[in-house]
Amino acid sequence: MQVYDYPVVFFDLDDSLINKDANSLWIKWRFKHERWALVEASLALASLYRAYKKGRVTHWRLSNYYRTRTRGMTMAQYRHQVDRFFQERGRLHIYPQAASLLFAYQRQGTRLVMITGSDDVVAQAYSEALGIDSVISNRLKVEGERIVGLQQPMCYGQGKVELAQDFLAQQGLTFNDCAFYTDSHSDLPLLQAVAQPVVLNPNPSLRTTAQRLRWPCLDWRHD
Repeated sequence: MQVYDYPVVFFDLDDSLINKDANSLWIKWRFKHERWALVEASLALASLYRAYKKGRVTHWRLSNYYRTRTRGMTMAQYRHQVDRFFQERGRLHIYPQAASLLFAYQRQGTRLVMITGSDDVVAQAYSEALGIDSVISNRLKVEGERIVGLQQPMCYGQGKVELAQDFLAQQGLTFNDCAFYTDSHSDLPLLQAVAQPVVLNPNPSLRTTAQRLRWPCLDWRHD
């Protein structure tokens, strides 16, 4: 695997560093422990997942999913649930190749940044396990200690570009100073913004785009 010489490298999480979508893994884990989670699963599978992959997620739709998912938990309660999920299921889906690639970047002193549509609690669990320096993610909104949805902007589509740009500006850097690895066609805005786009485990639409634009492509699903 080639390692690029940039100060910052962004990585998507779902179907990129892990071999599944973190929300799908969460739903399966929750259903195993609590049958009520079938409602949560139905909400996600009926609209959210398909909309996410097609680039049609709205803030209202994703925020509504998180209201259902957390059912008014406090942040402490949700962190406890996520810790259990990660130890029992989440960590089992990290690609071995991801650990190797991240280690190679760490050795050359690259700043690693996870940029993901997962929420900040789930993203933090994966970033700590992978040794990733920084996290840009969807951020849970809390009122009176209870989770009530998501903050804006969403870390999705053009929102990822805005959040990444803000992060780089704080470091005195620009998109010319970074690479980005992702599997998703919805991440095209950020892929087109960075100096070095890399397509990782792509869906068919993104693979076609990558071939046309001659972007590097890695597929760990068949290694």
